[in-house]
Amino acid sequence: MKLPTFGEISFSLKSFAAAMLALYIAFSMDLPRPFWAMLTAYIVAHPFSGAVRSKAIYRVIGTVLGSIVTLLLVPNLVNSPELLLLALALWISLCIYISLLDRTPRSYTFLLAGYTCALIGFPSVSMPGAIFDVALARVEEITLGIVCATLIHSLILPVPVGPNLLARIDDARGKARTWILDVLKCAKDSDSDRRKMAGTISELRLLATHLPFDTSRLRWASGLVNGLCDQLALALPLLYAVEDRKLALGELPSEWQALFNRIATWIETGTDATQTDTLYAEIAAITPKVSPQSTWHDVLLINLGTRLTALVQCCSHAAEIRRAMDQSSSQLSPDIEKILIKTSMDKLHQDRGMAFRSALTAFLAISLSGAFWIASAWPSGMMAPVMAAVACSLFAALDNPAPAIKVTFILSVVTIPLSAFYLLVVLPATHSFGMLAMLMFPVFFILGIFMVRPASAFPALMTTLVLASTLALQDTAMADMNTFLNNKFGELAGLASALIVTGLIRSLSGEWVVNRLLLAGWQDLAKLGKAATPDSAFASRMIDRLGLLAPRLATLSDPAPAASVLNDLRIGHEMTVLIQHQDQLPLHIQPLLTQLSQYFAERAKEAIPSTDLLSQLDSALRGSIQETASSAQLALIAALVGIRRDLFPNTVADLSHQPIADLSQQAIALPNHQDDKP
Repeated sequence: MKLPTFGEISFSLKSFAAAMLALYIAFSMDLPRPFWAMLTAYIVAHPFSGAVRSKAIYRVIGTVLGSIVTLLLVPNLVNSPELLLLALALWISLCIYISLLDRTPRSYTFLLAGYTCALIGFPSVSMPGAIFDVALARVEEITLGIVCATLIHSLILPVPVGPNLLARIDDARGKARTWILDVLKCAKDSDSDRRKMAGTISELRLLATHLPFDTSRLRWASGLVNGLCDQLALALPLLYAVEDRKLALGELPSEWQALFNRIATWIETGTDATQTDTLYAEIAAITPKVSPQSTWHDVLLINLGTRLTALVQCCSHAAEIRRAMDQSSSQLSPDIEKILIKTSMDKLHQDRGMAFRSALTAFLAISLSGAFWIASAWPSGMMAPVMAAVACSLFAALDNPAPAIKVTFILSVVTIPLSAFYLLVVLPATHSFGMLAMLMFPVFFILGIFMVRPASAFPALMTTLVLASTLALQDTAMADMNTFLNNKFGELAGLASALIVTGLIRSLSGEWVVNRLLLAGWQDLAKLGKAATPDSAFASRMIDRLGLLAPRLATLSDPAPAASVLNDLRIGHEMTVLIQHQDQLPLHIQPLLTQLSQYFAERAKEAIPSTDLLSQLDSALRGSIQETASSAQLALIAALVGIRRDLFPNTVADLSHQPIADLSQQAIALPNHQDDKP
């Protein structure tokens, strides 16, 4: 076992100091359950001070919201315990559902609003007259723990998010630069590293959500981080497209290889913004001109030229955004404002089906354990629905929460002697707070060190929370062995209920989740084909899905799902280009978009695209080379070539046939499907 680092020791000491400060103030205020403050201080703890503050604000809001709902439900339904149980279960399930759709720190609001209702509501059934006092006390205790944790982690050796995020950004850009140079220089690279890049982009987006709460100079730069992530996300399909076109072309002409070398040198020397126009001009100069005699080789070069231009622009924009992060002012230049992609849509993947399944699991686990409590008339049985709600809430985001709940159940059993020691021996025997803190320090200090280490973080955190929650859920002033064991058995019954229901409904294999991610991508592509305007968040969602796939693919032997997502990402990028330019061309391409939409709508059933789609692509491609020369024409040709390569990589388009007149007639005769809103 390695010795603890300074950072690990610092985090553990700060977490313990925050917990003890909250506990001391709670004792001084004579709060009924002071250990709630201690438990909350550990729940909020995070290595980054900005993350502590972001979690703290949303947790306070969630706690207050949960308390208000409890005050509305319990007094009005206390005489109908079955209805009260159903109402609480429905509220908690709804909160879990909403929290899973928001993968930012805001999700804590709904998560806390759910299980706070359980923590206050179920124990208050036997004393509804005191519900307001209990709710107020829980809010005070939890808020106290949050405030103390925020103060300690913010004032004592704070670890800001900004510098760490900046280091991760530079590392991601370095890896992206290496990948680009590998493609340009025909070097070998690792496909697994590319999948990790997608995961890195998603991590950067989520970490950036803490920046507004940070103390570093980057607290205003969350928009810049998201803008840089947009550029990295755009680079992924562009790089794969360049690599594929090089493969399709075989040996490149000497002038193209020389251009590749100049772009590589430009990237290696720091992507000087003053050279971008020169590179654009060089790419345009050697890109073949479109004519009715253009061949498949020519249009492949046209596609390669447009993708290289976009890649150079992407690298230049990423460098400009990164330089903007070093400025001390939050005022962005007009050039940077133009680069940043503004969208009101959620850029992260959402799985409403999975969220509903998690909510249903929580509803059944809480209802079954609550029904057992009501039927048995066991006073300590109220702990069962409480723990079922907490377990289903905490682990709802996992693919298979059952192993985590099982570990929690085992730790609850294993720590019974230690919990009993603190509750029944230490607390009655200590007559000063200093002595209590000294007796608690060894265990919680060691656990705090292991909480920072990735390999041991989960069991250490759950052990800490199990110990603290045992003290928080007990009336420490009147604790005895009989009450302690009764409450403990109630907790275990709730965890067992959550484990059984989760095992039956919510235990999902990695392959099942991977298929869900693939299906979500196909559904997005099907909608994209029907859209009148491009979906500006499509690429980010696909990159996020690829990032979600990366850790799951480690459990699968087949790399095909990752390749499929990357392929879908490229096709979506090309379809977006078609939609952007369809109004600028006489050629009617909506029938092609409709066929693409139909193909992806049936993609789960039919993996091989039809020959009709191939014919439609080739007809559109032959028609596009007859268009008037313009940037829209080049964009259309490049997009069509890209889609054709992604869907039919083993076929070569024959552009020598000239059914252009027929195509024009078709374009005139077909109705304008843009008016048919889906």
